[in-house]
Amino acid sequence: MGGFYLVLWKRIASAIIGIPLLVVIVYQGGWLMTTAVAILALIGYREYHVMVRRMDHRPPLWIAYPLVVMFVLAAHHGGVGLTWLIALATLAILTHFTITFPEGNPQDGAIAVTGALMTGWLLGHLILLRQLPSGLEALLITFFITWATDTGAYFAGRAFGKRPLAKQLSPKKTLEGSLGGIVLAIIIGVTFGSLWFPNVDLSLWIVLSLILSIVGQFGDLAESALKRMANIKDSGTLIPGHGGVLDRFDSILWTAPVAYYFFQIIEVWL
Repeated sequence: MGGFYLVLWKRIASAIIGIPLLVVIVYQGGWLMTTAVAILALIGYREYHVMVRRMDHRPPLWIAYPLVVMFVLAAHHGGVGLTWLIALATLAILTHFTITFPEGNPQDGAIAVTGALMTGWLLGHLILLRQLPSGLEALLITFFITWATDTGAYFAGRAFGKRPLAKQLSPKKTLEGSLGGIVLAIIIGVTFGSLWFPNVDLSLWIVLSLILSIVGQFGDLAESALKRMANIKDSGTLIPGHGGVLDRFDSILWTAPVAYYFFQIIEVWL
């Protein structure tokens, strides 16, 4: 029990410092946000790199780090179309290198590109969200729904959790916790969606909250699977009570792209 309260207080302390800082960065947007996303993406890739090295892979950093930065800069300058173009061009270049130079390891090259896509490309959608006409509110509601899922799942799991959600990947996660996360996500999504976007039908906020909650939990489980394969508890130690960048942003990696395309679709109502 003492360990639980220690972790809880560390999380609260991190939130007291981190959330206002995040709000300031999101509010300012522009190059400040792009720089922050680039730093997070590079740290996130480094954590990914350490994990896959523990699985006896050696992805080349000379491919990954420039790609991460390119994805983030593409989101800042060119929007989502350019990020897709860079992704396809990267895969083509990687294929050329691995075929032309037999001494190269195609698997390690693919792992490097996958990590760059997972960090630079996915996190780049935070920048794309902020650039939308109602980008500030769209980005904040994405964070709020994602955080509500984590919070609801954590406390509902501790209070009511009995049935494992994915025992082999994350033994502490329960079905009851997952449902608690979805319920709180819908409450938060409907509340802020109705407040900030009164012209949008209520049912769309329920749909968005449900989808983001499920996708966010999938991202959490995906990172749990990666950590289990690497035989580590946390991806890093950057954030007290949370672990590394991938521990804290594992859900956001996946909810940000989904939220971006959702807001693109409903833009006519905003």
